[in-house]
Amino acid sequence: MTRSPQEEYDLGAACFKAGNAAEGAEHLRAAAFGGHEGAQNQLARLYFARVKSRQDVADLEAAAQGGDHVALFVLAMCFIDGKIIDKDVDKAIAALQGAAGCGNRMAQSMLSSTSSPHSS
Repeated sequence: MTRSPQEEYDLGAACFKAGNAAEGAEHLRAAAFGGHEGAQNQLARLYFARVKSRQDVADLEAAAQGGDHVALFVLAMCFIDGKIIDKDVDKAIAALQGAAGCGNRMAQSMLSSTSSPHSS
């Protein structure tokens, strides 16, 4: 039985509420890959909260190379943040473009706001 992204998101939220973070994260991941913007946002927050070392960044890079667009988005945030890895706007933009091309709505939104003629 295939669940909709909304159903996966709701199951993920229920799992987190029940204290089952691992299962909740899997449901969030399924919802995120199904295009659910809220799940993409929550999963990105989970990923970013776990990034504390260069090895964590390497794990993000591996996940991104494996097709995880949320990991690619978080990697872009790491390049923008510049705390664990060197700040690199070009790499951040490339990562955002890759994530956006895979359907990451947060990346799409960031790229559209930076390319808007009215942005400052």
